[in-house]
Amino acid sequence: MSLLASGLEDVIGDSESLARFITSSGHFAKTTGRVKYPAFLPDKTDHETSVFRVNALDESQISKVGSDNVPNGHFHGAAIVLARVAREAHLEVAADEPPHRHGVFRNWPKDDDPIAQKSARMSIAEEIAEDAFFSPRV
Repeated sequence: MSLLASGLEDVIGDSESLARFITSSGHFAKTTGRVKYPAFLPDKTDHETSVFRVNALDESQISKVGSDNVPNGHFHGAAIVLARVAREAHLEVAADEPPHRHGVFRNWPKDDDPIAQKSARMSIAEEIAEDAFFSPRV
């Protein structure tokens, strides 16, 4: 393995913690902190889900990564999940720098039937969200 510009290895390990920064208040339950599946759905343009590698970072350091990388620094917190969870849901988890610490979930299901595609993607996002926990912005 080689190192990226960030100093992290170019392969994301299964046990690495990944943060999906939450920019919509509808993507988590304020009372329980449960992460909702739409937080993990892929971008409609590139069909990837952007995440950041936050292994061994505390809440304030995770918030700093979010502030530095989310447009206008506007986010509510982060959905934290292990890379293994996305891989078990049959997604590729890959480093994707720059920016530093950036990674993606890719290879989301594609289908000629938009309803079938949406359903398959929702199912995977639900699996991931089930194992995620919400870390509020500090």
